[in-house]
Amino acid sequence: MRTPLFRYFGEEAYARAFIDKGEVYLRPLAFFRAFEDEQVRGDPDDGMLIHAPETGLVLTKENGEIVALPEGWRFRASAKENDIFVYCLSLERSEHLAAKFKSPFCVEVRDPIRLLGRIASSVRLRSRLDRRVYSRTVDYRSLAAAPGVEWALPERVAFIKPEGWAWQNEHRIVLGLKGAFDVENVECALESGQREPGARAASADPLILHVGNLSKITELHRF
Repeated sequence: MRTPLFRYFGEEAYARAFIDKGEVYLRPLAFFRAFEDEQVRGDPDDGMLIHAPETGLVLTKENGEIVALPEGWRFRASAKENDIFVYCLSLERSEHLAAKFKSPFCVEVRDPIRLLGRIASSVRLRSRLDRRVYSRTVDYRSLAAAPGVEWALPERVAFIKPEGWAWQNEHRIVLGLKGAFDVENVECALESGQREPGARAASADPLILHVGNLSKITELHRF
């Protein structure tokens, strides 16, 4: 991955901490699900695969019986919100995103592979973390899209967002606690009606990594 990535910051001090100290400040999924900022960053469905076809759900039981649910029902697979941590970047450097995020400082990461390597090395030193680190562009998908096998893979669910968020043009780095990415380590539900929002995430602690000076692979832009 040689395409540069961009990280937006609200204050220059935070941008300099990233460049000079390699301070990587990851938030748990719970933070984004409960973050209230008029749907600019916070997404109550972050890290969830939701399948809600307009014609209603069609389910196949283990015995082969077909069950059709009426319009308004949806299937949801949700990654564990306090066990998976996300570092959000963007594929785009633009005044539009800077204004939307209210973040006039943007750090260009010219060599994302080196950044990812630094993060992976730091993760391996922490016994409570799963050693796998995932880096991928977010998959913005229609609620009508079939879930396939992805519903059972937390490392894939963590990269799925509704297509209405595609304006963010997001690329994210994802890591988790030990066991967070085990197959089927997701919460599954059949739902209808309005889903209650998640609890406030004030108690959800961030994960802060220090990966060393990044000045050789980064550049600070101001808007």
